[in-house]
Amino acid sequence: MELVERINLVIKQEGYTRPMLEKATGIKAKRWENMSGKIAKPYAEELEALGRLWPEYAYWLITGSEIPEAGQISPMTKKSIT
Repeated sequence: MELVERINLVIKQEGYTRPMLEKATGIKAKRWENMSGKIAKPYAEELEALGRLWPEYAYWLITGSEIPEAGQISPMTKKSIT
């Protein structure tokens, strides 16, 4: 799974809309739209913002791997344990 797909999955799993992301991160909804539609590449700013919103996904977002013993999981893991 590529980075943009992981970003889109987190946003979907957490039930956030683009306006909600704009309010929570200060990053314009249009930027989120362009990024999720693969029109624009994600910058560190978006990754940092997502990491602040959902710190449990930070490592997985960047690498695609999990470290459950350190609390670093994917949305699929979170869904299976809740």
